[in-house]
Formats: sequence, C-alpha cells, structure tokens
Amino acid sequence: MGIFKLKSEEDWKINYIKEFNEMRNNYEKKLQKKQLEIDRLKSEIELLKSNKSGLKPKEKQIRDLDISNIKKLRDDGLSYREIAKKTNWSKATICRVLNGFYD
Repeated sequence: MGIFKLKSEEDWKINYIKEFNEMRNNYEKKLQKKQLEIDRLKSEIELLKSNKSGLKPKEKQIRDLDISNIKKLRDDGLSYREIAKKTNWSKATICRVLNGFYD
C-alpha cells in the first residue's frame, strides 16, 4: 500500500508542476501582449506629440462689423450679458471689445 501512495503523491506533484508551468506560460504570453500594446501606444503618443506643434486651436475671428455692433449695443445701455445673448459672442469677448482689445 505504501508504494501506491508514493506513486499517487508523485503523480500529483508532477501534474501540479505541469499545471503551474502552463499557467505561468499563459500569464507570460499575456504580459508580453500587453507590453507590446503599451509600447505601441507610447510610440503613438510620441508621434502625436511631435505633430502637436502643427496643430493650432480654431480661432473665431471677430469682424469689424461685430465690433461696431457690440459698441453700439453698449451705448444703447445693454449689459454685457444682454449683448452676449444678442450677438452670440462670449461675455469675455464683449469685455475685450469694449476695453479696446480689438482697436
């Protein structure tokens, strides 16, 4: 009986080691795939950063007609908020116009 018990214990150890090695191999493959993905994303980020200098935010150009209209509305007694609603320009832009930024 002792011989059979030793043989089954050996089989259990061998199977355990095999399963452990398979799990480790699968895990290492997954890690390698993830690392490749990380490296690819890092290179994409670097590429985007290098192209960033060519990108400029879209600037909304205010026309002279808009500027004179804003000044007229203010002369008529409208508040910055009311002017902004009528003209669809932000209060910040209204403020810049009325403080002479565009003159």
